[in-house]
Amino acid sequence: MDEKTTPEIRTFRLELSFDGTEYHGWQRQPNGITVQEVLEEKLCRLFNNTRIRVQGSSRTDSGVHALGMAASFQAPPSPYIPDWKVKKALNRLLPPSIKIREAVIAEPDFNARFSAHSKSYVYVINTGDLNPFTCRWSWHISDLTDLDGMREALKQIEGAHDFSTFTVELDPTKDHVRTIYKAEIKQFGPLVCIHIMGDGFLYKMVRSIVGAIADVGRGTLPSDAIGGMLAARNRSAARDTAPALGLFLLKVFYDDSWKTHELDKPPFWMM
Repeated sequence: MDEKTTPEIRTFRLELSFDGTEYHGWQRQPNGITVQEVLEEKLCRLFNNTRIRVQGSSRTDSGVHALGMAASFQAPPSPYIPDWKVKKALNRLLPPSIKIREAVIAEPDFNARFSAHSKSYVYVINTGDLNPFTCRWSWHISDLTDLDGMREALKQIEGAHDFSTFTVELDPTKDHVRTIYKAEIKQFGPLVCIHIMGDGFLYKMVRSIVGAIADVGRGTLPSDAIGGMLAARNRSAARDTAPALGLFLLKVFYDDSWKTHELDKPPFWMM
């Protein structure tokens, strides 16, 4: 769009990364700073105190990180800021813990949450010495020894299942069936990365799954127990939920590119 052309409302799609350590999740909360709140405040400042509502692709929990969180917002006609300037201008305003990776014009009806086709999460476990540089972004487990058992257990969640056991969101009116396209483990030195990709995820679903898979790795849960836990469809069958600090929202997909998506390094090496 030419800067001299009469401006109109534009829909933007953002991709952003953030270190969730100091934030109370993505979504605005009455108490505690959230990523959405900070982003909306900076957009308001960028567009001359115009209130802007940002729609996130996911409602990440307190302490959870993101490499490729998606968000959308509608930019007001005035002041007109060229789309190619938005990313740089926002990054100048945002704190170092939040970075805009991409800011592009989207279709007018694009919605970061409801237009998404699939999402990819990765959970990082450090099996080596406690590392002061990665302790904010990984769960330290020194006695994780059975990776083959973990892989066998993880494969049992692939496909369409009722994940009622693996969520704390027990609204009986809500559909708890989700389809997992890929569930795998990649190891990079002492870092064990549990990579899960699917069409959607329930509240604390990934962390609940990781808690059970970690118990398999520690030898306190048989690798074939996951199928029975799924079949139970009851939260009482779950294990302890993994802590938030190791979880990353890796990527949100709006087309079929998830089919070629591969995890080739830990998420904090991709920044």
